[in-house]
Amino acid sequence: AGPRFVLSFRAAMSFSLAVHHRAVVRALGEALFHHADGPTPEQLDTLVAGVEAHLVPVSRPQRFMLLLALELVRWLPLLLLVGLDTFDGLSVERRLRILERMDRSRVLILLMPLVAFKTLFAMLFFEQPAELRAMGYPGDDRKRWLRLAA
Repeated sequence: AGPRFVLSFRAAMSFSLAVHHRAVVRALGEALFHHADGPTPEQLDTLVAGVEAHLVPVSRPQRFMLLLALELVRWLPLLLLVGLDTFDGLSVERRLRILERMDRSRVLILLMPLVAFKTLFAMLFFEQPAELRAMGYPGDDRKRWLRLAA
């Protein structure tokens, strides 16, 4: 039992997203957090690394389902007949329209991947120091303010 556990532990710890999955995560993050000044390429790189790190310790069935959801998002433009390219090949504006359509959908298979990724991506993206500063979060200064308030 010991060697088998070690092999499966090593396999799980060496997980990395496939190139096409990285592209979909990046495109999805770019569309979800799109605004006039960003997100920056560095923020998107951090998001992709965070998603990849999140998938390392999860169970194989859960990882499989999340990767399957990424595949659904990847091929959604073709499945919905709204584009002749994969999700990551579309412009940000077209990706936004597809996400809005997913968000309004009553079809569970379209809604669930969006809900799962919006939750995970929001946790990862808004914990980045640049985004915390942009939202006015005081960071380490907050500790000083809490001491003054006590």
